[in-house]
Amino acid sequence: MRTVVAGILERDGKVLVGARSAPAWAAGFWEFPGGKVEGEETLAEALAREWREELGAEVEVLDEVYRSALDTPVGPFTLVALRLRLLSEDPRPLEHRALAWVAPADLTRLRLLPSNVPIAAALVALDG
Repeated sequence: MRTVVAGILERDGKVLVGARSAPAWAAGFWEFPGGKVEGEETLAEALAREWREELGAEVEVLDEVYRSALDTPVGPFTLVALRLRLLSEDPRPLEHRALAWVAPADLTRLRLLPSNVPIAAALVALDG
């Protein structure tokens, strides 16, 4: 089963989310930026690579906040959400339509990728 990582970057009580631009079925959905673990990468290595490629940012993994095995229309995978610390300049939307800082309680107002909805719920629980 493949593994997908999602990054949780917090600032001033808000978390960073990105609006997907591709693939077509996901365009317009919001997500916690990340991607697939490749080859022998660790979760931290994969997330650092994805943030460098998609957001032009260097990050360090702090801890895990969510993990679940999911069965989706695009196939089964394990989703792991990791809290991050920013080591460089602010992220930029290199592969997203837009980026936004959103309070955890307001994440439900966004059209989140279905796989990211439980991550939002976990963040609200941690925040409350």
